[in-house]
Amino acid sequence: MEKNLSLTIISPDKILYQGKVESAILPGAVGYFGVLPGHAPIVAQLDHGLMKLKISGKEFRIAIDGGFCEVKNDEIRVLTEDGHSEDDMSHDHAEELLREIEALPSSPEKEIQLKKAKVRILLHQR
Repeated sequence: MEKNLSLTIISPDKILYQGKVESAILPGAVGYFGVLPGHAPIVAQLDHGLMKLKISGKEFRIAIDGGFCEVKNDEIRVLTEDGHSEDDMSHDHAEELLREIEALPSSPEKEIQLKKAKVRILLHQR
């Protein structure tokens, strides 16, 4: 019998994903890391980036805006500021958002928004 992980991804507004996955790759604050069944317990800070989930042998991706995750007893809990799946935002909409942000005056907030927009574009690139 193949073992799975239980994954919950939560933002303040919604549950982005809740279900079983075979594996997960997460955007850690110091680099991407993978989680498989039997992983040692950890708590990790997450950066803006793509979570890559393996579900029924297929890859599914979710863009997240940083946060934290806890891995314990084959359960992964992710708390993030916001996130989108490939179905939530079209590539064209993501590119339009990036152009709008690039037109803004320079600021620390603009840099964060640029990072978020670029991750949304990556959702649609293979």
